[in-house]
Amino acid sequence: MNSNLNLVPSLIPVLDNSGDNSNTFIYKGFIDILQHNYYINIKVNFINNKIDLLKFECDCNLNSLIINIKPQIEQRLAKCDSISDYVLELKNLIENNLKKCGQNLINMDYLNSTEFYKSVVRHVESIGWKNLVKANTTFTELVFAHEENGRLHEIVMLLNESFPIKEPSYCTELPGKFTFDWNQSSSLAEVYANFINEVNSYSQFWDEMKMIDETCWVLEPVRPSKADCHRRIKLDINVSMEIKVDARNPTELPEIFFLGSETATETFRRKLESKYDEWNSNISIVYNLGELLEIKLPGKCEQEEITSIKCAVCCSYLFNNQGPNIYCEDCNKPFHEQCLFEYLKDSTKCKLIFGCVYGLCPVCNQSIKCKIMADQA
Repeated sequence: MNSNLNLVPSLIPVLDNSGDNSNTFIYKGFIDILQHNYYINIKVNFINNKIDLLKFECDCNLNSLIINIKPQIEQRLAKCDSISDYVLELKNLIENNLKKCGQNLINMDYLNSTEFYKSVVRHVESIGWKNLVKANTTFTELVFAHEENGRLHEIVMLLNESFPIKEPSYCTELPGKFTFDWNQSSSLAEVYANFINEVNSYSQFWDEMKMIDETCWVLEPVRPSKADCHRRIKLDINVSMEIKVDARNPTELPEIFFLGSETATETFRRKLESKYDEWNSNISIVYNLGELLEIKLPGKCEQEEITSIKCAVCCSYLFNNQGPNIYCEDCNKPFHEQCLFEYLKDSTKCKLIFGCVYGLCPVCNQSIKCKIMADQA
């Protein structure tokens, strides 16, 4: 037998009959990487008892491990004199790179398990590939989508090494926590169906929030997510209203807080308190608020006037993604609580009494107070 056909453990040499060169051989088999076997296919040409690599192929799992070091592998392997040296050098290169990168090798069994992938594919097929919008390379993070009333909703399912025995983790943008009673016979299709039911149950809530965002002057959140249940709405100069909507009962009377000085908010507060009983759950939140407060809520077109509610200390509207929430009772100027606290605590006339800092307003020099910030208490 040709000496070039000396067996390498886990590899089978086959003479390549596709060409005229009798010195070309193909080695097929498996290579062990940290006690995990990967399929490889090596095509080489022997010239004066030296190997000339013509082609190297491997399974997708091994390819994902070497994709970032292929240039180094090619350079190092070009210097090998035999197939056994080649395989040993390849093994050392890959293992050293994995250890250097600190890759978690303990749980690689399921990542490279055919049964794991077969199981995942079956679950995805039961949901429908058209509903899968994203997946990572190991298929341990799956993102499915569902369209509701022109809105696209996504659920991220994070699979673990014990799937499907152990329940996946879920990430959604729902106003309430998404849960599923998982057992060993459960499927991702059941999870997805439950997600669709949850999404559809919040449809009226999102319709109400959309109406608020499109018709009112919403100060916060600046970029509301589908999970946000609160809105801060501009009412007048230096007066705003924060509402928190019950996502399960979106047309019921929401929690309402007025932001501004006592003097500026008194009229709105009095009107609301006198008309609580007139709230009509059969009509929209926007219409109800307008009726109870006896005003036409300012619209989005007026948002260029936002400069009127900049913090009088930092001269900005947003600080840590929040607008001013403290108003001077005398001049009605707005302040971020953090900005006012920093200003007052550095003042020579600052007094700390029962968790509050007292001082003089930066604008009108009249008495003003704010809470001591948690990290300064």
